[in-house]
Amino acid sequence: MFKEYGELSTKLYEHTKPIGHSIDGDIEYYEQKLTNRQGPILEAGVGTGRMLIPFLKKGIAIDGVDLSFDMLDQCKKNMQTHQVDTNLYQQDLMQLSLPKTYDTIIMPTGSFCLLPKHHIDVLLQNIYQSLAKGGQFIFDILFPANFKANETAINRYTLTKDSGILFTSVSKEMNWIEQQVSYIHKYELLHQGTIQQTEISHFTLFWYGLNELNMLLKNAGFSRVDDEMDYGKAQSGSIVTFIAEKV
Repeated sequence: MFKEYGELSTKLYEHTKPIGHSIDGDIEYYEQKLTNRQGPILEAGVGTGRMLIPFLKKGIAIDGVDLSFDMLDQCKKNMQTHQVDTNLYQQDLMQLSLPKTYDTIIMPTGSFCLLPKHHIDVLLQNIYQSLAKGGQFIFDILFPANFKANETAINRYTLTKDSGILFTSVSKEMNWIEQQVSYIHKYELLHQGTIQQTEISHFTLFWYGLNELNMLLKNAGFSRVDDEMDYGKAQSGSIVTFIAEKV
């Protein structure tokens, strides 16, 4: 019934968040974190290469992994356009199996919160096993501070003179027990006023308490865990970055 990160959502992501587009300063923050790291780096949930490609252009050795074929296909096209290359893997992070270990694995800007919470211990174990000794897992979590149930937002994005995407987002509910919020997202590709293609996704975000996530990371084997608010700016506290180290 639903399709997550398909062709139309990829088109909209590419349009609204092009290569090098920084979200609340995330690219600058992660570049600073990676500058002095030794060894290979992996971006989990690489998407279209918004962050990966600027890093490659600056000489940072980084690979990417994502579940979405559509996102990875766009990432490959973007790498060709920007004349960079690296290893891209199509894999489910819950079944992560890569040919090498990494010094650093990153998951910026809320990708971590998209993963099913009841399997998050499996993800953390897979990340831990994919890190070399002394490796770091650096990732963001988001809090649904502005969520309001049963709200509808409709936006139209122009792609060309004759085509665009009509995006409808309906906020469904906040589940306090499961610590999740859910939306229905509808993407409609329009050409000269006619709907050519439709894609609907059930978009779910999970949130975590800081102590809860600290405990989950340590249960997975990470020995040192730190966190920072809002990429070091400590403004609203809606974004928290965790730095977990495999000692």
